Amino acid sequence: MRRFLAIFLLFALASTVSPDLQAQDAVSISKSDSCMIAAQMAYNNHQADSVRILCRQALDFNPANDAAYYMMAKVALVEMNLEEAEKDLVAAVGLDSSNYYYLATLGALYMQNNDTPAAMKLFEKLVEKFPSKSEPYLSLINLYVPRGMQDKALALADKLEQKTGPNEASVMTRFRIYSSQGESEKAIQALIDADEKTPNSLYEGYIADLYAGNGKDSLALVWYNKALSAEADYVPAIYGKMQTYRRQKNYGMYLVYLKSFLGNREADYDIKKAHLEEAMKNPVFYQQYREGMADCLMELANADPADSSAAITSAIYLSRSGETEKAGKVLNNILKYYPEDRYLRGNMLSFLYSTQNWKRLESFADSSMAIFPDQAADLFQFKGMAEYNLNKYDDAIKTFLSQEKAVRKQKDTALLLQIYSLVGDMYHSKKDDKTAFKYYDKALKLNPDDPSVLNNYAWYLATGTPGQMPARKDLQRAVQMAKTAVENSSGEFHYLDTYGWVLFLAGDKEQAKKYLQQAVAYGGSEDSGILTRYADVLTSLREFDIAVIYYKKALLKAAESGDQAEVDKLTLRLQAATALQEDKNDN
Repeated sequence: MRRFLAIFLLFALASTVSPDLQAQDAVSISKSDSCMIAAQMAYNNHQADSVRILCRQALDFNPANDAAYYMMAKVALVEMNLEEAEKDLVAAVGLDSSNYYYLATLGALYMQNNDTPAAMKLFEKLVEKFPSKSEPYLSLINLYVPRGMQDKALALADKLEQKTGPNEASVMTRFRIYSSQGESEKAIQALIDADEKTPNSLYEGYIADLYAGNGKDSLALVWYNKALSAEADYVPAIYGKMQTYRRQKNYGMYLVYLKSFLGNREADYDIKKAHLEEAMKNPVFYQQYREGMADCLMELANADPADSSAAITSAIYLSRSGETEKAGKVLNNILKYYPEDRYLRGNMLSFLYSTQNWKRLESFADSSMAIFPDQAADLFQFKGMAEYNLNKYDDAIKTFLSQEKAVRKQKDTALLLQIYSLVGDMYHSKKDDKTAFKYYDKALKLNPDDPSVLNNYAWYLATGTPGQMPARKDLQRAVQMAKTAVENSSGEFHYLDTYGWVLFLAGDKEQAKKYLQQAVAYGGSEDSGILTRYADVLTSLREFDIAVIYYKKALLKAAESGDQAEVDKLTLRLQAATALQEDKNDN
């Protein structure tokens, strides 16, 4: 009778709630949910303020809307407002303590805040409430291991395996703990046992690495091969085999796996670059296996044709090793993807200049100046130098002088001096020394001690008219200029050669011999012109024995260059010096 009365009273109380109030509650919940739909859209569009406004409106309509607190917590986490995020997450958990994602996010926040006790407590709770989810186990293990709680971590790994079956997390936990304790054999065995149950490339790669680290390369290769037999592109095993063959100095196989590693898109680019830098430190190895290394570098560029970093690295190393054709191909390919990239075009300009591809440099520099008119003052030199080397002197002069005003405005005196110096050189090439000297004088007003300008100016003053001695005034000026050039340089053999020769023309044969001897010693021994001038000075001093030696050296260099006119001229000089030598010896 009492039970019936209780049920009756409960029904009676329920029936007294106004139908209008029930409808109002349903409407509020519906409005709250609508706010959350709009909040989710705002969150997807990265509109943080709108998310917060909509979530608060949702809570006004329905204070029990736990999702609103969670959404605001996510926004606070993005903004790194950890205090606000924690407050909102605690509120969400307070409304729904059964939601795994609320709890897991709060636990991660505790870890980020270094609140280890709170994090441990929460993840221990998650392990109990959600025994089939592996993430809480992993988070808890990551809290236990660094704090010396290895027994707890191992027990947790065993528990995870009991709940979910064989898994990487529990296996790798055992491996990490045994490794940290210095028990390498136990660590290897843990992986071997796990691999017998469920073969896994990760285990096999680690086993191989451990054997390699212990100097057991043969066993390491067995396990690397096992990993690759199941997963042919498994990067750690490819890298491991590559390093093993390198240690063994089995460079043929090393190159096979280096090529595979560099061509693998999953391999980290920074590791690729670091390894290449290490390999290229050994010039003997590189020269011996130059062709194989070139193939490897092409593989790096081709792994991802749109990867500009890989392309530039490949091109640089290919160019350094003399593989200029392949380097150019790599740069051409990457420019198809980024035809207006300043950095790439700059690299291509430098490459074309260094390889003396003047025709291509001329057109490429021209198009680059059109694409980047604001950088014309930086790019015009490439175009001008290309035209100069193509003997298009008028075009080159026009190109260099077109930027004279801009360079003046920038107050770049070094570049302005270079312009005047080069324009002077080109007018000399046009056999217009009067205008050439005008531009040299302009350059020297900017820097009266510039050795390059002084050297060229002195040489042209002293040798401007073949077969004719310069005016005494010009020769004296040339001597002073050449002397200043030598004094302001670091022993460059071209400057020593000029000074020695103008001294000779001025009649100072002994000093001329001294400086030309230095020019030969400091690098001029490969230049037939310098060798000839030195021999001429020696002949004038009647040192015929030594003169003959240097005429022969000059003749050899001229023959190597294929300059027949120079060969004919030197042959006559050698014959004359030889005759004088014989005559001197006879007397």
